[in-house]
Amino acid sequence: MLPLFVDMTGIEVVVFGGGAVGRRKANFLAREAHVTVVALDLVDGFDERVDLVRADIGEQLPHLMERADLVVAATDDRGLNDAIAREARNRNVLCNRADGLSTFLIPSVVERDTYAVAISTGGRSPAMARYLRLKLDKELDGRYDRMVRFQEDLREDAKCRLPSQAEREEFLRDVLDDQIIWDLLESDTEAARARAMARMAERQ
Repeated sequence: MLPLFVDMTGIEVVVFGGGAVGRRKANFLAREAHVTVVALDLVDGFDERVDLVRADIGEQLPHLMERADLVVAATDDRGLNDAIAREARNRNVLCNRADGLSTFLIPSVVERDTYAVAISTGGRSPAMARYLRLKLDKELDGRYDRMVRFQEDLREDAKCRLPSQAEREEFLRDVLDDQIIWDLLESDTEAARARAMARMAERQ
């Protein structure tokens, strides 16, 4: 599988299953996509943006999947999840399932203001993906957000001052490797910028 970040705006997602797993996946996807959850029994705690439909999935499966761009099979019935995945495959719709082979995965995610890190074990060990997420969540502190913003500004300057893409990329990597700049960003952004601009001038 290829790791991708996708704009989910306007995407129709149908989540089959109203338990804790379905809720977690629905709430995550509802941050951008339009999500409908279908189940006879629904736990509390669904995001207010999620549409909830109480229905017998087995009887209405083809109809319920008519407008779906993505499907999540999260029922507690393996046979029903098989049927959902089969119907999705027949319609060329990607399907994530909690108990078997998926055609798309929902990763564990560490998010900050300026970047996101997605983690997946390819379904081999969800516990390990969660462990890595918690570990990274502790380690990725505010320094990295500051550097992302700093790099964003430097890229614009570099486009004007360094003629080739290769030179710009090398300069920005040099900044990332400069521990003094990292330290200066903690307390003196202007000094960090002055040092970076001096390094850029050396390349002109």
